[in-house]
Amino acid sequence: MDKLEELRQRYWRSLPRKAEDLQGQWQRVQLQPQERTFLAELHMQVHRLSGSAPAYGFDTIGALARPIDQQLALWLHGEDAELPPDAVAMMAALVGPVVTLIDALRNAADQELPPL
Repeated sequence: MDKLEELRQRYWRSLPRKAEDLQGQWQRVQLQPQERTFLAELHMQVHRLSGSAPAYGFDTIGALARPIDQQLALWLHGEDAELPPDAVAMMAALVGPVVTLIDALRNAADQELPPL
């Protein structure tokens, strides 16, 4: 087994942990949506997934993470970054995509490692 394949398998095996970490952070954001540090951590987790998942052959996970990453970046770093996002609108916009991403992480761990 070459080094890249070993890294891909390690990444694949880490997907359940990534799902649990994301679920935990999502719960913190839901409980305190105005807490900027919770949003920033959620953004970092999703941002890492949007870049790393496709690099290891998990294109669907990357595609699911990318729009969440972009939306959180707008809220945290966009023109209105000094204004706290509307918590109700933010939760409504993110709930479906985040839950879908968490499910995709869990499901990918139960499937075979995709080819590169």
